[in-house]
Amino acid sequence: MNKELFKLRDLKIDDVKKYIDFLSDSEVTIWLEDEVQNIESYANIENYLIYGYYRQAIEHDGKFIGVSGLDLTNNKKKVARFFIVIGKKELWGKGIGLGVIKSIVKYGFHELKLRKINSDFLVPNEGVKIIHEKAGFKHEGFLRKDSFRNNNWIDREIVSIFPDELTKIKD
Repeated sequence: MNKELFKLRDLKIDDVKKYIDFLSDSEVTIWLEDEVQNIESYANIENYLIYGYYRQAIEHDGKFIGVSGLDLTNNKKKVARFFIVIGKKELWGKGIGLGVIKSIVKYGFHELKLRKINSDFLVPNEGVKIIHEKAGFKHEGFLRKDSFRNNNWIDREIVSIFPDELTKIKD
């Protein structure tokens, strides 16, 4: 890997097709929202990516490898939900996810002036659990038997972070 592990940039329309290609890989989508399990509309994905609250393309070695960002869940309370999708499986476990989560969370608190950032993930996804913990997110609870994967109902873990917990995020 080169010196710059990843770069965040604004999403482009061209990224949508590449993102949808990632969604054709069941090893990627198994960890994503239920709505992504059966994509019905390219336009819905494009709208979500391009016109969402805060979205960034993730690049590695100059190539698009995924998307991360924040969905504003409550404007009055200044709360958003973090998400990340790295579609290039060969880059999983290389430190990119942790770097991205730190960058997006810091931007959310410093620039967007959020009060709280939530996130969630399916319990069997240990890699995502680890990056959330290392980034300073704290466990809030579980949605038990929330998503159906591989013929089983599995739990979803809910986590969050506040601005004063940013000091615990090491660069």
